[in-house]
Amino acid sequence: MMIDVPTTIMLLLAFTAGTIIALIIKKGKKKPEISQQIEILMAEKESLLSKLSSIDNESNIKVSEIKKQYELLLQEANLQYEKLDKQLKNDLDGIIDDSIKKQLAEVEELKKKIKGLEEELEENEEDLSELKKRVKNKDNNIADLQNSLHKEQKESKLLNEELSSVRLELEEKAEELHLRTNSLVFLQEILSAKEITVEDIKTLYLQIDTFEAFIKGHFTELNAFLYEEDKSLDWNGIKGRKGFEEKRKFFIDTFDQWASTKRKSWLDGKTTIAFVGEFSAGKTSIVNRILSQDNPNIPQLPVSTKATTAIPTYIAGGPTISYSFISGDGKRKTIAEETFKKVSKDILDQVKGVSALIKYFVMTYKNANLDGLSILDTPGFNSNDREDKERTIDVINECDALFWVFDVNAGTVNRSSISIIKEKLNKPLYIVINKVDTKSESEVQKVEELIKNTLTDEGLSVQQVIKFSSKAPLDKIMQPIKAVNKLKVRDTFVTDVADDLQKQLNSFDEKLKTVNNSYHQDKKEREELLDKLLDNINKLKDNCEEIKEMPQLKKHFWSSNRYEMSEEEGFFLKSY
Repeated sequence: MMIDVPTTIMLLLAFTAGTIIALIIKKGKKKPEISQQIEILMAEKESLLSKLSSIDNESNIKVSEIKKQYELLLQEANLQYEKLDKQLKNDLDGIIDDSIKKQLAEVEELKKKIKGLEEELEENEEDLSELKKRVKNKDNNIADLQNSLHKEQKESKLLNEELSSVRLELEEKAEELHLRTNSLVFLQEILSAKEITVEDIKTLYLQIDTFEAFIKGHFTELNAFLYEEDKSLDWNGIKGRKGFEEKRKFFIDTFDQWASTKRKSWLDGKTTIAFVGEFSAGKTSIVNRILSQDNPNIPQLPVSTKATTAIPTYIAGGPTISYSFISGDGKRKTIAEETFKKVSKDILDQVKGVSALIKYFVMTYKNANLDGLSILDTPGFNSNDREDKERTIDVINECDALFWVFDVNAGTVNRSSISIIKEKLNKPLYIVINKVDTKSESEVQKVEELIKNTLTDEGLSVQQVIKFSSKAPLDKIMQPIKAVNKLKVRDTFVTDVADDLQKQLNSFDEKLKTVNNSYHQDKKEREELLDKLLDNINKLKDNCEEIKEMPQLKKHFWSSNRYEMSEEEGFFLKSY
């Protein structure tokens, strides 16, 4: 039974997140209860405050009325007092009547009323004091509950922060899972991609391999022998071993470029330009304008805020829209458009050893604007991966010109890129200052001067500086592109090898003729010398025979026998 790993991981993450959220919610259950209690108490407080206010108003009214009554009674009592005082004087004078008794009775009655009013006022004040105590108790209860609420809110805030952290972590895990899932799907599609097999291509590759073996084998060995034997041979004015090394390097480097373009049908016979630059400099947007020629109906490259051009991508004309890649073993394999659109630095970072799977992508469009032109969109030189840098350098070396795109808002020049261009690349260099519509003309001029001065100080020659933007006329960049000269040596390499071999053969013929002439002359001289030698030998032979006969044995009677010759014969022998 197959286990869906991504689904299982998602379920585990969801279960974990759900458990955490449930615990957090359970911890936060007290909050609604306290809030409800506070709401009830607040309602009671409002009711009590309203009642207190009503009672307070009524008390004030009653107190006011009592005060008025008290003042009236006081006035009346004062009047009665004056009367009594007057009557008292009369009494002192011995005058007493019934009216005094009546007034005294009224005074007593007034005293009772005043006392009653004072008692009523005291009761109202007690009620008011009780209500104030109750309100104060409610306030204390509310304060306690508010403290509890504040504490719960603080805990709730911490729980919410924890929940947010968990949610964020869950989102990150989900995004990571999504990324890994996409990378697995992408990897599966890459591994299952079908190779583009054409019999003519196989034959071409075989012929190129045979030619490579000849150039790096017999051709190189022949030149090594010739330069060793003939010290007069030279290459571009350089003689001897050093001249041979220069010639060998030229032919091997040129062969590599020639073979590369022959193996890549999208480069063969075309002017090839490469766009490099820092992330977000606008390389892909410029390429899209070149592709579309401002026609929105023509398919374009995907433009993203992420570094999508993580692998070098060729864009060339073709009979149809197609997407393919060159594998690590040099095979061209086709992929779907959806697979290509999944390519991003994030996805590729998940695929370990991607350089062993994909060297570069190839896209073809049925686009008249690409007739005779092939464009290379690159990630630039600022990759941390050494293989990525070398791969970028290798493909750029196959191009006829390099267009270095700068964002005018960056205002700096990458020193490591300068170093690579100086050491590894020997291509006509064009500078494109992009997004110039976002700066004033004077600011753009300052950036241009900075770039030119920096490159001049580093010893780099610039063919042209192009100021460009999304609003600029397309001719601003198309004219320099059309002016790029295609490297002819790639097209004439086979002829150059044949010419060099013919030159060597002609040299052999000349030397052979010289040797033959010398041989025939030497042969004639040898024959003449041989004839003379034979004549001399014959003469010597004759002389020897003659000399042989000269000494004759003479017999003497008185002495021993001996060989003797005449004086004339002796002079003859001395002449030899």
